[in-house]
Amino acid sequence: MDNDIILLDCPVCGEETDFEILKEPPEAVVKCTVCGHVMRVTLKEPRVLTVKAVVSYGNDSHTGTIDLIEGDTITVGDYLVAEVGEDSFSVEVTSIEENNARRQKLPAEKIEVLWARLVDQVIIRASLNKGAITIPLYENVEGNKVYTVDHITSVGGRQFRVTRIKLRKGNIITRKDKTAEAHEIKRIYGERS
Repeated sequence: MDNDIILLDCPVCGEETDFEILKEPPEAVVKCTVCGHVMRVTLKEPRVLTVKAVVSYGNDSHTGTIDLIEGDTITVGDYLVAEVGEDSFSVEVTSIEENNARRQKLPAEKIEVLWARLVDQVIIRASLNKGAITIPLYENVEGNKVYTVDHITSVGGRQFRVTRIKLRKGNIITRKDKTAEAHEIKRIYGERS
């Protein structure tokens, strides 16, 4: 184990607490950091499962892999790290596949394919209203870039005031000074100020 501390159920404290590892696994000796109780436990390294991942970025998709820990449950909306070729990317799970069916939540060992979208870099879409004309704008930005309602921003080289933000989850933010990160946004609406 890499750490000197592990989280276990303490029979004396009656709850999950930190234990200091006194003797290394698999036949470990551990000591509760709360009450001092010492006990022997058999610890095994969790098995790492490498699952196929289809990572989307805009209109492009690339096949890669995501490492999961056996026993973990993965849910749509979880953030994981995908390996595509030699590169690693932060992604959001958009769908989980088992037996050619899509699921919202599954234990890691049942997952055949994870469908995900890149959140390190995202393509932000904006609609700029200029009188009766709406101009579509696109720009590649960092996934954690923040946009704020009623503030001036620029997308695709055009500056405008944000009037509302539509989120991927379907909500629309309209209240002044409310914010959202680029990876959460489906579209920004704005007016030329």
